[in-house]
Amino acid sequence: MSASKDESLTEIVVEEGKVRVHLRTPLMRESLLDKSLIEQTYIPREVSVLPDANLVHLGGLSIIDRGRAALYPIIEEIAAIRPKHKIILGVGGGIRERHTYAIAIDLELPTGALAQLAGATCEQNAIMVYNLLAKHTGIRLSRENFHKLPFYLEAGSTPIIVDMPPYHFWEHVTKGGRIPTHRPDSGTYLVAEVYSCRSCTFLKDVDGLYTADPRKDPGAKFIPRISTGELLAANLPDLPIERSVIEILHLARNRKEIRLINGLVAGNLTRALNDEDVGTLIYQG
Repeated sequence: MSASKDESLTEIVVEEGKVRVHLRTPLMRESLLDKSLIEQTYIPREVSVLPDANLVHLGGLSIIDRGRAALYPIIEEIAAIRPKHKIILGVGGGIRERHTYAIAIDLELPTGALAQLAGATCEQNAIMVYNLLAKHTGIRLSRENFHKLPFYLEAGSTPIIVDMPPYHFWEHVTKGGRIPTHRPDSGTYLVAEVYSCRSCTFLKDVDGLYTADPRKDPGAKFIPRISTGELLAANLPDLPIERSVIEILHLARNRKEIRLINGLVAGNLTRALNDEDVGTLIYQG
């Protein structure tokens, strides 16, 4: 019994006169670094795991660290739109993540150690947000329970996750300095990509993407829409989102656009989830 080449790379083989069953596949004895073999495994479309879920990231420094004045209105807005939109809520580390980096760098710890320490600050923020959302069916979800996401979403809950990728000691070596390349923004987008989420929205404290930091440069121009190729080529001096997110988005197969909005403006999140033109849209291209 075998499947056609177009359907599968695997062929089931039963040895004559024996009970033993084999799986004959090109991956059996070949190097997984072989370029031609890698090309054979590529498919343009993958299974959509949670295509009706919306992943929303709360910036740690831009939203959570501002306290109740910034966070309470967002919590109430999420509670109001939850019956209409399925939301997975991710959180960043904020100022305590930066303090952790500063101390660890002073101690001359490697990048992998910094990545592991930073996850703890995101965990603390997730617990705080959970306590605020608990009365609105918010639920704190650990990485070990990610497989329960569909159940909680169908039950009407708002799962709260830690966005810091669990690379820990396996964090990639950085080109310069020792701050981990993949931080909460990257983790947010990776979850949206793997789960094929309907949308991926980042709540920051600026209206979107600018040619420069508008708080430092009054001449900075707003960018309502831009492709990943254009953004990477522009090599802007500063971004409100991790550069690694743009690099991953440029190669994505499922979630091919993200939106940056000002989470301090009431109603922005509702408009974004209703597919209105708000903030900056960054798309693959």
